[in-house]
Amino acid sequence: MRKRIAYLIGNKLPYFYGKSTLIRSLYSPDKDLNSGEKFLTNYYGFKYEGITSQYQDWGVYFLGGLEKGLVNYIQSEISNFKYFFDIGSNTGTISLPFSSKRDLKIICFEPLEYNFKKLTRNYEINNVLDNHIFHKIALSNKSESNYIYFSDKDNNTGSASLDPKLKSINDYNNKEKVLVEKLDNLYDLKNENIFIKIDVEGLEDKVIEGSSEILKNNNVLMYLETLNNSLLNNLKNNNFKIFYPLFYEKKYIFKNKQLSNNVILKNY
Repeated sequence: MRKRIAYLIGNKLPYFYGKSTLIRSLYSPDKDLNSGEKFLTNYYGFKYEGITSQYQDWGVYFLGGLEKGLVNYIQSEISNFKYFFDIGSNTGTISLPFSSKRDLKIICFEPLEYNFKKLTRNYEINNVLDNHIFHKIALSNKSESNYIYFSDKDNNTGSASLDPKLKSINDYNNKEKVLVEKLDNLYDLKNENIFIKIDVEGLEDKVIEGSSEILKNNNVLMYLETLNNSLLNNLKNNNFKIFYPLFYEKKYIFKNKQLSNNVILKNY
């Protein structure tokens, strides 16, 4: 009954402050990643498979997605873009809604095995897997093998990171060996319109450094999760305009000169 009430509040009632907290009090994702209930639901007109004990999946099932404002913003801009680089794709909640758009090539990067399987499965069940490109690698400023650290007791698999110091070492109980590459080594694009989403848990500066030629030689609109002021100043000095959006469930607004971890940048 509590699950049903939480579902109805999340999917039938309009957005209100504290909505997510209320739903969590009724049906919270568990700490054990695999302890929840599996489901198949509609997500922006696409099929989405998940489990209620994984945080992104929980958000899809009970709220129709955790980042509706961001998805709606991308929807308003994406028609002019040929490529969508989804760096830190997780389960595909940001890019999947655009996977059926003609003339848009989505290129996903997700190094964690658990996330990568869910990501490709959600594209597969919608018959769009072959239309796009999926890399099970991490991006950085060098080519190497490294480890990604995570906890299978943490319901938010998006918190996995190549930086073991990002969280207390006690917050990680596992690691996987992964390939690491520079975006510039993988794609040589010029004069293209590209949308880039970067959510890489503290390594944004290294991803940007390894993407310098892509950023310099193309028209780029970028959504970046970061609190790195030095990185933002460097991008500003390289002709990127910076906007600070505040995303809500259905809409978004832009703030002036107010640092948050949601940043929009463009170089055109």
